[in-house]
Amino acid sequence: MIQNILFVGHDANRAGSQILLLRFLKLLKSYGKVKFSVLLKHDGPLVQEYESIAPTYLLHQEKTIGLKNQILQKIKSKLGQTSTEKSLVWQTLASQKFDLIVSNTFTNGDIFEELSQLNIPIYSYIHELRMGIEMYNRSQQAINNTLRCTQKFIACANSVKQNLMQQFKIPEQKIDILCSLLPESAQDYHISSTKVDTLKQELGIPQDAFVVGGMGTIDLRKGTDLFVQLAHILQQQNIYFLWIGGSHSQNDFKIFSIDSQRLGLHNIRFVEAVSNPLDYLAVFDIFALTSREDPYPLVVLEAALLQKPMVCFENAGGAQDLIETDAGIIVPYLSLNAMANAIVSIKENPECRLQMGQIARKKVLQRHATEKAFHEFLTILHIS
Repeated sequence: MIQNILFVGHDANRAGSQILLLRFLKLLKSYGKVKFSVLLKHDGPLVQEYESIAPTYLLHQEKTIGLKNQILQKIKSKLGQTSTEKSLVWQTLASQKFDLIVSNTFTNGDIFEELSQLNIPIYSYIHELRMGIEMYNRSQQAINNTLRCTQKFIACANSVKQNLMQQFKIPEQKIDILCSLLPESAQDYHISSTKVDTLKQELGIPQDAFVVGGMGTIDLRKGTDLFVQLAHILQQQNIYFLWIGGSHSQNDFKIFSIDSQRLGLHNIRFVEAVSNPLDYLAVFDIFALTSREDPYPLVVLEAALLQKPMVCFENAGGAQDLIETDAGIIVPYLSLNAMANAIVSIKENPECRLQMGQIARKKVLQRHATEKAFHEFLTILHIS
């Protein structure tokens, strides 16, 4: 029987997999039948929240140090006197007598050799598809470590399970699917038409315009460049495109802004990451997932809860599992003309658009109910 678990994360940033783990751990603490601790490779804004739930250990702390300390560290390094902080963390963990290790990402393979020395079964909760695995692992050895040392894989969506089987030939019986929890804030969110009108005015979007939304970090994997091209294809249709996420300081943000200017686009807006994303999501008439790859993004669940129909690319991740044939439209991979036609089709059929949004909400409430997801979590981890 599992009594003590070590959960391992790559950092404590405010991103999908980190937030999802944090929410599962909050439920596990309330459940009260097992002990657990958290090991993070790097820190981040969520560290204090992790620490409030369970003992939390950091391997690397990205904190600013003074010039004097920097010089001392360089001298110590030259003399062979390295910090013992990491070794102390490993010694402390070895004394905890854990029954199970749950790694929250494919990108922890670089510390799997140390984890394996604890002689405890390792389960890997995977949130990445092929691009993410190959982009965010530092070496092939790290990938091999994850594959070799993992006793059970937990996939966040069916698309992730299929990729593990196809890319790495992992037997199906070694993979369980754990659905995401419902986004807490989106469940009870009520759209305010006054707030929508105000945001449109602030953004310079006509009140009668049809708004296609995108949300997330700005990069090629998320397909922000494709979002710009969609805006170009549909610029004569009184359709506006609104992307929420990223930072003005990012090179990609600057590149896509310049692209928009050179194309003479009047119908696209970029807004940096905001603290109230649901207010902006409420402005969308349709959510366009232009990602080349996205395992099962949180914003898809949020869009569904706000009754927004969706369009996405086939073979690009888990969104198609929710959209299917009735909550939006799935188009061939990277076919922008097909996606543009899908957007126009939904725009011109208000009754169909309303029905798609209602179905999306109904499905997400059924499939991602907190009680259901947490029961699956306990079952997979053999917690009674």
